[in-house]
Amino acid sequence: MSETHTHEWRELCLEALSEPNAERRMAIVVELGRILRKDVHKFGPLRVDVASAQVSQNGEPVYLTKLEFRLLRHFIERAGSDVSRDELLRSVWGYESGACTRTVDIHVHFLRHKLERDARHPQLIVTVPGVGYKFIALGAPKA
Repeated sequence: MSETHTHEWRELCLEALSEPNAERRMAIVVELGRILRKDVHKFGPLRVDVASAQVSQNGEPVYLTKLEFRLLRHFIERAGSDVSRDELLRSVWGYESGACTRTVDIHVHFLRHKLERDARHPQLIVTVPGVGYKFIALGAPKA
């Protein structure tokens, strides 16, 4: 998320937390969703347009499945932070925690092959041993 949108996002979150009126809180939540959907994220050669669900790298289109796009969007939303497999299963797949599956690893593998220069030595979506993954790209905030 761009620095401008991050600031706007924080301000709206603080406003929502202090807003006593339920209808106004819902309006703020809708506005927060608009910020995420509207954003065009750029990380070095990677460009992700959330609103149109389009991804390009070095100006060339990258074709992702709907699930791969949701996975990438979640990584972008958490750029620079460790993301556990359980979190991904809950947020991207809608599974309950504790599910024992290699689903996440397989889909990250496919995503790496589409986005990384060398999927065997990833620099964009890196493995965090014992935790899960971290999205790291030029312009991503450091955790």
